[in-house]
Amino acid sequence: MEHTIEVMHFADTHFGVETYGRLDPATGINTRLMDFKQSLSDAMHIALARGVQLAVFSGDAYKGRDPSQTHQRAFAECIRLLTEKNIPVVMLTGNHDIPSVRGRAHAVEIFRVLGAKNVHILHKPEIIIVETTGGPVQIAAMPYMMKSSQLAREEYLGKTVEQIRQIMESKYVEYLHMLRDKCVPDVPTMMLGHFWVSDAQLSSWQKAYLNLREPQVSVSALVQDPYDYVAMGHIHKHQLINKNGYPSVVYAGSPDRIDFGEKDEPKGFVLVHLARKQTTWEFIEVPGSRPFVEISVDADTDNPTEKILEAIARHNLDGAIARLTYKISANRQPLIRENEIRDALSPAFMVVAIRREVLREQLTRSNVHTESLDPGMALEFFLDQTEKGRKRKPELMPYAERLFDELRKEELLTE
Repeated sequence: MEHTIEVMHFADTHFGVETYGRLDPATGINTRLMDFKQSLSDAMHIALARGVQLAVFSGDAYKGRDPSQTHQRAFAECIRLLTEKNIPVVMLTGNHDIPSVRGRAHAVEIFRVLGAKNVHILHKPEIIIVETTGGPVQIAAMPYMMKSSQLAREEYLGKTVEQIRQIMESKYVEYLHMLRDKCVPDVPTMMLGHFWVSDAQLSSWQKAYLNLREPQVSVSALVQDPYDYVAMGHIHKHQLINKNGYPSVVYAGSPDRIDFGEKDEPKGFVLVHLARKQTTWEFIEVPGSRPFVEISVDADTDNPTEKILEAIARHNLDGAIARLTYKISANRQPLIRENEIRDALSPAFMVVAIRREVLREQLTRSNVHTESLDPGMALEFFLDQTEKGRKRKPELMPYAERLFDELRKEELLTE
């Protein structure tokens, strides 16, 4: 095998997500921002220790298009860990980086305006060649396309949502073919993209977040010569899309967990061993990513507290964001010793909810006493009453959990 160039592929850092966080009294910074910065910094240090010669970022640096100065500083400090070692960093714009109004700066444009050393910002379909200590690398960039910037008003007229989606998919393919044809031969080449590739698996959190009518691009548009690796962002779950093909089409996934829907997903980055027509890669998990622990217990026994405590003891809660749900009959509720349960959960960094699901015989809308349920359980009960509600529950509950979390934060501030 010819000499390889070591490339760090990471994506979807989303600095600014504060769900399940609180202000750190020592720094005045939200603890989730501190988590995200620590995870990304750890990833950078691991990559440097493995001899990385280039880093590519597949979009979505921040939660929103207008990051605060604090969020920008935290992200820039992480990028500097690479650039101060003379490692080139190539950054692509994602949908969270692009302003909704034409003419406004995108979220990572400040790096380009300041002329940050060794940082390349790609915000349109284009090809660049980056010099590394291992040799040149050709990068074809396909950023996220905002519908409003790609379709003229007359193209919308008379079109259904499905027809507009198909037009957008065609535009992606058109750009991808253009990029492929403009690449020079005989140089190790990467496609850097931020969009939804067909067959990509979503976490439950992104199922609620992403518009299912968003354009999806066939993997066949990416598995093309001269690409040696396709570095994708946008989907937070790390995955290989084409298991039996070259080049590999890989979502790096996010470096840290955003919600309980990602609790079982490994988080980290991809180390790519780039070589012309012989590229391999490996996923490297960042061990310090804060765990999310969800504990569900059927506690409808004569000793419900003991049953709940046994379930809690089976989980490592150190530093975790935890949520407990237990089921119990109405007549057994007095047997619950809440103080003992809270004590058992105390090793967790944060307990976001202790939810009680009260079981009753032949529950109906008319006789259920939803005041005995917490808001989350009450909403779940309401949705379970109809077929439409049951179908939409996986989509709606993550939204509701975030709203309940905001309410809990307000309550803590007013206490």
